[in-house]
Parts: sequence; C-alpha cells; structure tokens
Amino acid sequence: MATDISKEAIQYCKNLFPLYKEHFSVFDCIREKHQEKYDFIYSIAVIHMFVLDEDRNKFYQFIKEHLTKDGIALICTMGDGIMEMQSDISNAFYLQEREHKSGKMMVAGTSCRMVSFKTFEKEIESNGLTIIEKGMTTAFPDFNNLMFSVVR
Repeated sequence: MATDISKEAIQYCKNLFPLYKEHFSVFDCIREKHQEKYDFIYSIAVIHMFVLDEDRNKFYQFIKEHLTKDGIALICTMGDGIMEMQSDISNAFYLQEREHKSGKMMVAGTSCRMVSFKTFEKEIESNGLTIIEKGMTTAFPDFNNLMFSVVR
C-alpha cells in the first residue's frame, strides 16, 4: 500500500504503474487511521513536511499504532543532522506548477521542517518508539542529505 495526501501524486503513481493502481490511495496519516497493522512501514520525505510539533507527534503516533508487535519502520527525513529550520506553513497546499521529468504538473505546495539528529531522536523516543539504527543517507537527485532512523 502506498499513500499520499496529494491527489495529484496518487494519480501520477496510478498512471505510472497501472497494474498496481489499487495499491495507491489518497490518505492523511495525521487525521485518519488504518484498520490494519504492518510489519514494515516505509516513510521517506514525510516527517519533514510537518512543521508543527503536534502534527509531527501525530505522525509518529500513527507509525507506533500501525506497527505489528515485531514491526519496524524506516523513517527518512531531509536534513544534515545539524541544521534546524522551518518554512512558513501559511503557504502550504496552494497549487504550484512544478517541473517533472514527465513534464509540467500542478502539485500542492509544501511546508518543510528540518531538525537536528538530537531533535529527531527526542521526537521519536518521546512518542514511544525505540531507535534500532540511525544514520545519514542520500536519495539522488532529490535529496543530498537524508537522516534515517529504523524504529520499533
């Protein structure tokens, strides 16, 4: 199952992978719940979209509530482990034209909050998750610096 809050992103995925279109759905992990629990949750480029502490905590709680007893999650977020910054959330969700390899498309504007490793670890642990492994990685060409944490 792959989810995103953006209808445009989900439609793009359905068009790109039509054989798997039933596995893509519009979903708000801050306000909605799944009935299922998962052995593995993969979250790349999600947590840094949440600026407010309340939303970030709800995201971590979603992960905690939706993992099986022995389940793990991989959380990747933009950041170099040191710098902290946040954008103005009042500009988020306005449709903006973006250039993509498939051509121009309209997508919802986004917000961004990058945190240090110290803050990242504190957020995870204060939401009842245990860090198994952490580090730095990349996902070129979009993300030069990604912090990651494998949690239980």
